[in-house]
Amino acid sequence: MNFCAIDFGHTNYKIAYIENKDIVSIKRYSYQENAILDELNILFKNFKCSKILCASVLNYKVIDSIVSSLPAEMKSILKFFNSSDCLKYINLAYKNDVYKLGIDRALGLVSASTKTNKDLIVIDAGTATSIDYLDLNRNHIGGIILPGKKIIDSIFYEMLNFDFFEEDFFKNIFSKNTRSCIENGSLISAYASIDTVLDRMISTKDVDVEIFLTGGNFREVIDNCNYSMKHVESLLFDGLVVLDGS
Repeated sequence: MNFCAIDFGHTNYKIAYIENKDIVSIKRYSYQENAILDELNILFKNFKCSKILCASVLNYKVIDSIVSSLPAEMKSILKFFNSSDCLKYINLAYKNDVYKLGIDRALGLVSASTKTNKDLIVIDAGTATSIDYLDLNRNHIGGIILPGKKIIDSIFYEMLNFDFFEEDFFKNIFSKNTRSCIENGSLISAYASIDTVLDRMISTKDVDVEIFLTGGNFREVIDNCNYSMKHVESLLFDGLVVLDGS
């Protein structure tokens, strides 16, 4: 059986192609660079998928506008999941407002829970970086969200009275222009700080922990952190497959 899954993220959307439960490829698209409706129509016609599993962190009005423009035959095979669907597999820390926990975070935990019998941490490095802890009894202890580098850069960019992208960027702790000072600082703030979060989580629990890493900015995490971690690009999509029971 062929089917697809779509991750509607804040900055990009990703499409996974799945054959016999195996994810054979993942493609990333920018909302700005591609016409999403055209891409979805091509997907539907060429791959001949029997269903399309979906996860979205977009505002419901935005996702509704996308879905409402799709042909009826495609809308009929869309299947959206939310964080409450994950309660069948894990006990989420957001007790009375589960819907406020991003589906991307919940799916990452569901997926990782099928890959280890230890306590685990999932780091999802996207527009922001979420870090969540799940114990071996599948209880979500909670997590932290850090701003990604682009978020920090954008705040400074709005504050300045000149375009700092006109300056050259030099990666050096002794930065000699405003752009380099800001970007080197934002890189440290966004990714080197992850070690501090992991130190505190792991020392508090004091057990053996396996760390899973996903998201488009995974390389920045690897380059700036000292912990050993397993990169799984398909983590969210693996979670969708688990929830669907396919």
